[in-house]
Amino acid sequence: MKIKALLLGLLFPLVLISQDKQSIIDFYEAEMSTMKHACFNRLMVTNDSLIDIKFYHLFIQPAIDSAYLHANATIGFTSRSEQLTRIKLDLQQSMQVDSIQGSIATYSHDQDSLIIFLQEEMEYGQNAALTIYYQGVPAMAANVKGLRYETHDGDIPVIASLSTPFLAHYWFPCKDGPYDKADSLFVDILLPKIEYQGFALNAVSNGILDTVIETETSRLYQWRHRYPVVPYYAMVAVSNYTKISQSYCNDEHGHCFPMDYYVFPPDTLEALNGVEEMPEVMALFEQLFGPYPFASEKYGMTQLGFYGAIENQTNTVTNSMSADWLMVSVHELAHMWYGCKLTCSSWNHGWLNEGFATYAEALWKEHKDGSQAYRAHMASIAFYNGGTVYLPDTDDPFGVFLPIIYRKGAWVLHMLRFVMGDEAFFDMLANYSSHESFAYGNLTTDDFRAYCETYHGNSLYWFFDQWVFDAYYPIYYYNFIQTGSQLQLQVFQAQSQLGRRPVFEMPLEWLVEYQDGTDTLIKVYQNEQNQLHLLNGINGEVKSLIADPFQWVLHSSMFQPDLPVGILAENAKTSLQLYPNPVKNLMMIQLPANLNYGFTLQICDFMGRVVKTYHPTAKHELVDVSSWSAGVYLIRLLDNEGQQKDEVKLIKQ
Repeated sequence: MKIKALLLGLLFPLVLISQDKQSIIDFYEAEMSTMKHACFNRLMVTNDSLIDIKFYHLFIQPAIDSAYLHANATIGFTSRSEQLTRIKLDLQQSMQVDSIQGSIATYSHDQDSLIIFLQEEMEYGQNAALTIYYQGVPAMAANVKGLRYETHDGDIPVIASLSTPFLAHYWFPCKDGPYDKADSLFVDILLPKIEYQGFALNAVSNGILDTVIETETSRLYQWRHRYPVVPYYAMVAVSNYTKISQSYCNDEHGHCFPMDYYVFPPDTLEALNGVEEMPEVMALFEQLFGPYPFASEKYGMTQLGFYGAIENQTNTVTNSMSADWLMVSVHELAHMWYGCKLTCSSWNHGWLNEGFATYAEALWKEHKDGSQAYRAHMASIAFYNGGTVYLPDTDDPFGVFLPIIYRKGAWVLHMLRFVMGDEAFFDMLANYSSHESFAYGNLTTDDFRAYCETYHGNSLYWFFDQWVFDAYYPIYYYNFIQTGSQLQLQVFQAQSQLGRRPVFEMPLEWLVEYQDGTDTLIKVYQNEQNQLHLLNGINGEVKSLIADPFQWVLHSSMFQPDLPVGILAENAKTSLQLYPNPVKNLMMIQLPANLNYGFTLQICDFMGRVVKTYHPTAKHELVDVSSWSAGVYLIRLLDNEGQQKDEVKLIKQ
């Protein structure tokens, strides 16, 4: 088969996405710089495991000409304690609590914690509701997140909530974070009757607009959302919005629902052009991910004119809906499945939200422009820095929305597709969000791994261990020798010499290029640090090999003509071995197979003086000796107590 022509598209990956708004990565990479205020004032939010939140009913009356809020929140909850005497909620200290209605004795509001002491002890499973009346100037995290007051087109007000990852308590009392989903969310927004550019102030929130109650001077917008929702996806947006609507129907799933877009009047035509393909995106995602999770209500987007975008449940807020923001819109729509319906159990597993949404962008590119566009998009977001996709510390909000969970998180799925194969991978994906253990709930990486294993048929612990819970990627050095129809391919994983994981276990494709211009694709399983593959049936004179020609594995590779070929790791000796010896440029040191870690290699001249010292982290050490003076050297092996265990003579040519 002729494969090389297909590779040409990989030489210019950024060109294929240059017309898309690449800011989807840019503004998320800058996400944490917006949270300095939250970081310095409150690193953690409440996870009161003694209560289960059932619903939030918010009444919001924002001032229009200044940043001020009058509001109340009715919160229904169930006791998860046999003797519940108090509950603890989050409410930013800038909000002043005026009173609390319900069966309470007293309350305290210290820093961002609202502690409410109950009048009577509650039993396990008992339900109750409280209404908290509060007001104040909403605080802002680094003047960016919270309930934000801005303007557009001069002095026309824009008021919008920006609450991820746990900043909902900046504008209403709640049990913040991903830990507890309310069963439903009602939001009432009271606005004065004011017009700008001939359009009245409009209020947007989650779910569907149930009623608008008008008086001579005001309008009360009553929004109703009847799906499980985390507090940071509750939203409110106010401006002189006009509404663009599309009707989306899917006969296979038997549903129709509106796709509503709230935009500034001057931007209507631009937005119409920018959302033209959104029904097609919705159709693709329903095909790939299963039915839209909130089909009995709507999907909407609301323009801000600032910031980037946030996937508020059923109603994304976004800077713009112009055509060059389409990839942002694609990303946020994918979050309705991954983030909203399926929610990470804690932000340590935030890649289950962001990695999936980022990978959905690549799937859209594949759908529209083919496999080369898909691979080009993945190449453009490849992540080669350190850190783990699993975030070990998320108490600091600066440590949540990091580039790694978007970009490497998407690559985890890309590589998982390669390991599982398209049929099993897409079967898994189509049923994942609807699985009874996960739907509208919370899950961890281990939950997802176990689910994937049911489709793969084998353990995937090794895959997630190295790609989600460990850092970096494999560095492949390779060399080959052809003898007739057999090819000896030696592959050495060199990353251990940088102090990294010695072995990444992965299938790996190789493009074999022949002197006559033909080629063939082979696949091997790479699971040793220094591995020899014997490939038979090679029909032609081999000119070169290309590792992973279709970029399925996050890696770097280099043809290394001095790499010794023919070393079998499974035949490792019980004594120190050097390949080759004598040596000119590159030497492989193979350590005894029965050796424990904590050893030292000393390079000594022939007089026994130490000239170099190595502390290998794996059973093989690749050493560049090209700069060494010609002569005889002694390679000594010392154990962790400094006792010599072996010594080999080396001749440097």
